[in-house]
Parts: sequence; structure tokens; C-alpha cells
Amino acid sequence: MKKRIFIPLFWKFTFAIILTVSVFGFINLYFLSTFVTNLFAKELSNQTLIMTKTIADRSIEPILYNDLASLNKIVSEVVQNDKNVAYLFILDSKNNVLAHTFEHQVPLELISLKYDSNYNIIKLKFQNDEASIIKDISYPIIEGSIGKIRIGIYNNAYTKTINVAKSFFLSLVVLFLIVGIIGALIFSYIITKPINLLSQIAKNLNLKNLNRVPLENSKNLFYIKVNKNLNVRDEIDDLYLTFDNMINRLQKAYEEIQIAQKSLMQSEKIAAIGTLSAGLAHEINNPIAGIKNCMRRLSEDPENLKQNITYLEMMQEAVLKIEKVVGNLLNFTRIPKMEFYDFNLIAVIENVLLLTSFQLEKSRITVIKNYDIGKNKCFGSQNHIEQVILNLLLNSIDAINEKKMEDSNFNGQINIHLFLQDSSMVLELKDNGIGIESSKLKSIFDPFFTQKKVKQGTGLGLSVSFNIIKEHGGKIEGKINETEGMTFSIFLPLK
Repeated sequence: MKKRIFIPLFWKFTFAIILTVSVFGFINLYFLSTFVTNLFAKELSNQTLIMTKTIADRSIEPILYNDLASLNKIVSEVVQNDKNVAYLFILDSKNNVLAHTFEHQVPLELISLKYDSNYNIIKLKFQNDEASIIKDISYPIIEGSIGKIRIGIYNNAYTKTINVAKSFFLSLVVLFLIVGIIGALIFSYIITKPINLLSQIAKNLNLKNLNRVPLENSKNLFYIKVNKNLNVRDEIDDLYLTFDNMINRLQKAYEEIQIAQKSLMQSEKIAAIGTLSAGLAHEINNPIAGIKNCMRRLSEDPENLKQNITYLEMMQEAVLKIEKVVGNLLNFTRIPKMEFYDFNLIAVIENVLLLTSFQLEKSRITVIKNYDIGKNKCFGSQNHIEQVILNLLLNSIDAINEKKMEDSNFNGQINIHLFLQDSSMVLELKDNGIGIESSKLKSIFDPFFTQKKVKQGTGLGLSVSFNIIKEHGGKIEGKINETEGMTFSIFLPLK
């Protein structure tokens, strides 16, 4: 699976806020730079034309009467009353200057400006001042029959206003970004703090001991306490409640699984006892037959003291053998707790071989033992490990018997090898039975998987064994031999 890049929620919120505010800001800035600017310029031009028309109406009479003093008074008042007016001059029908606001004279380049219509708006650099952009407006007096008005308006007046508006708007965008990032930090903390805490609890969750203390402590978070005091709840509170219910269900389910697993182990033991019953009857019947024979001899010649002592010793030996077989059976069938302690693994193997001796002898299977561990002891639950070894040994016996169904002269063999590897004790059981197909090897530890043909199997033996070894912190592996049969390896930790 491809490794995914981790991006904290804070950076996702921040990126979303920056993107949203930036797009919104640029759209509005574009709107301000185009539509609003054009609207403002058009409105200013309309006002200027209205003002120019008013001046033209007032100038008609002074021009007709050649009252230059009144004309100069009119242009002076306009410039004094409106600071946006850069200049104003009046021309007669022959382009002679009648009145103006310049200190000396009207520049010739202004007088000679050409217009496409009776009036037009153009841009000029006034008096070599690059900062002063002038809009020159020409307005005819009585359709130009007696003259025209020329007025220059400072363009930077409304440009400055637009720039101030743009700067203010950009400041608002930056402010929104800062507030948004701070908000992203706060909200990401409010959201991620509880989630991270739940994630940490989930990672450290121990099914054997579901510790609820961390979850209880998480309820002391500031955000949780505020919601509780305000008597409100939200999705995070629902998440905590759901997580709390999940822990309860998980604890209940785990307890049920533990009970079911113990019942499953015991069921598999009972199934194994059914397999061993013929051998156990044989192990008990033989000593009983010997006891009966000794009792008959004692009754025939009760006065023969030497003979009686011999028969009594034989009877005692038979009783001890029965006691040992029954004791081993009782120890195997009881329901023990999984208590870990040091035990001798060789003694456990020998006990399992004793329980299965009849099956091994009946199937003519040779057992080759190789114990290469010295006096090292294994650490775990002895009774459960005994069940695992019995399951594996019975599987090997069944596999060899299935092979014998194909070849009656086949000689079965089981190799038991016990050795140390690193910090583990390794037990290998290798048989030359019928084996398994390589495609089904990965399923051998699945519950209810079985391929037994000699007798119906439960399909639980290897699954139960797998769980027992897992509880011991070890592992169990199965592999197909190069020639025939299978090998099962059990790795158990040393103390």
C-alpha cells in the first residue's frame, strides 16, 4: 500500500482559509479596479460637464458685451471654489483667449488641442508635473458660435480616493487572513486535541485489561468542560460517547470471546479424548487382565508365600500403571487457567507420546526423538502446551494413515526435534504423511479447516493451537517438506 502524506488539520484549515479569502479578495479588488473606478470616473466627468455648462451659460452675456472683467471674475471664482480644477480659460470663436486662470498666459499646446467632437476628455501632463494628470474638457458656448470653455480637472483626486479604497480593502483582506489563521489554529486544536487523545487511547488499548482511566481524564479537557457547563453537546461529545460505548462493547465481546475460546479448547480436548479412547482402554485393560491373572494364581495357591509376594508386586505395578494413565487423562481433561511458570518440555512431550502410544503402535509409526536442549526449561502454561503437541501429533498420525490407505506397505515416521534458537525453544514435528497442497497451506490455521479422510475432523485443532501459542508470545508455522509430509515448528520464549 502506498504511503500517504500526513498533513495536520491546522494546515488544511489554513490553506482553505487562505484560498477562500484570497479568491474573494482578488475578485472584489478586480471589481473595485474596473467597475467602481469607471463608475466613479464617469460620475466625476458628468459633474464636470454640468459645471462647465453652468460656466458657459454665465459667460454668454459677458462675451456678447465684451465684459472681460466679468469673465475673469467667473473663472477665478470657479478655481477658488473647486480645488480639483487645475485651470480654466475661455476662448472666443476665433480661439482668442478672453479670460484664464494662468499666472502669465495660456500655453499654446493647450489652445491648439484638437477634438473629435464639440467636447472631449483627454489626459495631459500639466506644467511638466508627472504626478498631475489633467483631464481637459472643451465645451462650446451656444454651439461654438461665440466661443468655448476649456477646463482642466486634476485626475489624481479621484485616483487617490480609489487607491485609498484599494489599500483599505487589501488591509481588510490581510486582517481576515490573520483572523482566519488564528481561528484555524483554535478550531483545529479544539477538534484535533480530543481526536488525538482518542487515537492515543486506541493505540495503547490492551484487550486483556481495558483501562478506562485515560478516557475519564479526557473529559477534563477545557472544551468538554465548557460544553458540559453550558449543557450543550456537539459531534465531538457524540464521538466520545460512541467511543465509550465501543469500549464497553469491546470489553463485553472480548470476555465472550475468552469464554468461547476456553470452551473451544475444552471441546477440542474432548474430541482428542475420543480419538485416544481406544488406546486408553488398551492401556487400562492390559494391567487389569494382569491383575485378574495374579488374583487367580493367588487363590489357587494361597500358601505359597514367595509366589504371592511376586504376584502382589506385579499387581502393584499394574495398579500404578493404571493410576498413571488415568492421572494423565484427568490432568489433560481438566479446565486449567492459563498460568505461566517454568516446566520441562521434554516431560510434556513424553507424556503426550504415552497418551498416543496405542495409536502409534497400531499404525506402526516410528517416532525418532532428538532432544538438544540440555536442562533448559520452557516458560508457559504446561497443560495448554501439552494440548498443542497432542493436536499436532494426532494430525501427523492421521496424515500417515491416509498415506497408508494408498500404500498398505508404507512405513510411517515422525521426527521430534527440540532445540534452542536465539531466545526461543523450538519444537519441530516432522512427518512423512500425505501432506497438503501448497495453495491451501495459508488456510491451515483457519477455524474449521480440515482435509481428514480417515475420520471426520473438527477442523479446530490447529486454530486452537495457533491461539494458544500466540497467547504465549510465540509462533507456530507449518511448511511442506521437500519429499513428502509436513513439518510444524513451535517457537516458545525462554524465561
